[in-house]
Amino acid sequence: MEEHRIERDGTSLFYRCWPGPAERTLLMCHGLASNGTRWREFADMAHEQCDWQIVCPDLRGHGRSSFRGRLDSRDWMDDLLAILDRIGCERAVFGGHCLGANLAMRLALHHPDRVAGLVLVEPMLPAALHGPLRFIRPIRWLLPALAWPVRLLNAAGIHRRSLPVLDLSELDRNTRAAMAEHGSHQAMLGRYARPNKDMFYMPVATYLQALYQVLREIGPIERIDQPALALLSRGALLADPDKSREGLGRMSGVRIEQIDALHWIPTEQPEAMTRAIVKFLAGISATADR
Repeated sequence: MEEHRIERDGTSLFYRCWPGPAERTLLMCHGLASNGTRWREFADMAHEQCDWQIVCPDLRGHGRSSFRGRLDSRDWMDDLLAILDRIGCERAVFGGHCLGANLAMRLALHHPDRVAGLVLVEPMLPAALHGPLRFIRPIRWLLPALAWPVRLLNAAGIHRRSLPVLDLSELDRNTRAAMAEHGSHQAMLGRYARPNKDMFYMPVATYLQALYQVLREIGPIERIDQPALALLSRGALLADPDKSREGLGRMSGVRIEQIDALHWIPTEQPEAMTRAIVKFLAGISATADR
């Protein structure tokens, strides 16, 4: 695994890369309040099983890609395409978890020529949102408005001087051990999806703006025709799996699989997730080689 940075618009963007052929590149985006270490465990396993280059960035405003300004999905998409340009890749398979899966679908809609396929791990379709996100969505427009005065304070120099970077691969291993010891999901629920804990590791304004991106419409996903793998959890903590399946079924080239998990498939079922993705990539490779 190699670590790299790229400078874009005055921001230093950080990404990890497991080397391989440029024409076989998988770029995986993390979710809300996460960072590229989300995929380290997966990338280590997958890189041993397939001849693909795997790229895992810290999205702008997350992890080691520090940023405190105005932010939306267009910035992230442009950042990801700049990383592809840097590594000399014309088209890649884009994937992600939660927010990252939504971002991958937006890339397929806005930049279809750069997207060879999609790996969607627990995408968050607005119509399928469940639990607290379902109730927040009608007032989602408040989130950028709340972020605006925080950004003003940041611009005036009022902000935390340093933010720790959470190692999610280590957290995932510790969480699985605690779940196995206690025989329940409580150990995981105490570690994930807690805004007060999430904002300890990222700027408050970035969190609010990123949450807004989770809640807004993705676009006409029925226009997405690239081959796609969607992995849905059987649990319904943040999204209804039946409604997700119905919505994703509008994509002509999608294969949908369910995995026994509550929501954090990379945490709960890393081996099953890796097997499914490696099998999907093998199909992409076989099609490209014909």
